[in-house]
Amino acid sequence: MKRILLIILATLGVVGGGAFAAVFFLDIDLGKVLAQEEKEPTAEELAARSYSMEPITTNLLSDHYAVVQLNLLADGEKSYHELEVRNPELKSIVISTLANLSRSDLKGAEGLKTFEESIRKQINDVLQDGDIERVLVIDFKIQ
Repeated sequence: MKRILLIILATLGVVGGGAFAAVFFLDIDLGKVLAQEEKEPTAEELAARSYSMEPITTNLLSDHYAVVQLNLLADGEKSYHELEVRNPELKSIVISTLANLSRSDLKGAEGLKTFEESIRKQINDVLQDGDIERVLVIDFKIQ
């Protein structure tokens, strides 16, 4: 039993020593390595994944119509390209969602937040190569 314990401790010592030597001799900055994993994307990286739809004008459930323009933040390059290809489906999702909402449903920040979340979920159901992280209403008018 003592022999097995001694072998395990010796193995751990060799592995630990090797890891220390690698960090020391290869001049690896562990702080930078850990910071890269937790780093937020830059504005340029976000812009590269940000897809802006054309303005959409459609009737609401009430006797009003809405003009809305959305910006979709894809989780990667593949999903961004899929958004470009599926543009007609995206428009259809937005139009059908708005057609089931009244002016009062879209009132205030909470109404827009609910609309954005609904659109995000519906688009994620359609996408095959990734997801939408965020939907932003960048232009919105009701008349």
